Amino acid sequence: GSPVINRSSYFKQDFRLGYKLKLFCEASGSPRPAIVWYHRGVQVDPDHNRTIRNTMHGTTIASYLDIDPSSIGDKGEYECVATNGKGSRVKKFLTDYQY
Repeated sequence: GSPVINRSSYFKQDFRLGYKLKLFCEASGSPRPAIVWYHRGVQVDPDHNRTIRNTMHGTTIASYLDIDPSSIGDKGEYECVATNGKGSRVKKFLTDYQY
């Protein structure tokens, strides 16, 4: 059926500037969904400080977004979007930094 988000990080995530910001999202469905991360409505592409790691098991996918080191620009809303041929499901996260 359409994707279900089983487990995820807490909605509100505070991170320390210069340290790692970690977000997690796990979804299942049949067929197994794909997960895409968005930050402020823009798809997150892995780059020098952003890593996306996906692990698959049966009809489940777990996705980990690590931002290390984090900066002021990394704050704001993130979305984990799980999509398969039967639909999609969104989980939102709100991040803010602290010193």
